[in-house]
Amino acid sequence: MNPDFPSRVLTLAGAAFFIFTTAVNALTIDLGKTRDSEPISLGISRTDANRIELPETIINAFSSSELMDVKIIGRSALLRAEDPAELIILTEKRRLTLLLVPEDAPSRTVIMRAGDEPPPEPGRETTGGREALPYEKAITDLVVSLASKNAPAEGISEKEQKLPGSLFLARRGQAASPPFFASLYVVRNGSSQSAALAERMFFSDPQTVAVGMERDELLPGESSRIFVVTKKEPGR
Repeated sequence: MNPDFPSRVLTLAGAAFFIFTTAVNALTIDLGKTRDSEPISLGISRTDANRIELPETIINAFSSSELMDVKIIGRSALLRAEDPAELIILTEKRRLTLLLVPEDAPSRTVIMRAGDEPPPEPGRETTGGREALPYEKAITDLVVSLASKNAPAEGISEKEQKLPGSLFLARRGQAASPPFFASLYVVRNGSSQSAALAERMFFSDPQTVAVGMERDELLPGESSRIFVVTKKEPGR
């Protein structure tokens, strides 16, 4: 789910940052000005998840790199890559070849529009100036519900699990809106030094589609909430 969210910013219930919608600083490419046979060079984040949105549903995507992590959700491809690689995306209407160039930068959203695509209709819900995709709205509503005071979450209290460094994580609640399931975690910094947080730290499960963070840095002893959305029910 950062389906950026800085470039990865979507504010929810006190400021949770998601990886699937960096609409404000998104790069828009007009496919009407490119040929399907011509590769498109894109700079992406080396460390965080990136999102590529197409005008139609993505059928398949495959890469020249075995190390690239690609997830397809409707019209979007969520991907991470540490090294330069070629990514081929297939839809019912086109075959695109992307030359991905990883950079030390925040996660990136690339919105590809058809040359004859009309602007969003007045009154339709938008995110950062563009029409919100159905799955984005479903995930956003689910997380807002979970983050609210009257969240339909279970009374979950788990023992903390240790993360790299001196970070500790525990699940505190969950909510569901099939096919999506959201879990609320609390991450704590047990170190005497500040600790940086990144979406990739909570994006290990292949079924994870979005990750939200209230903060990207914790001072010694501080805690913060993390929201993880998956397409499978979390284990007990």
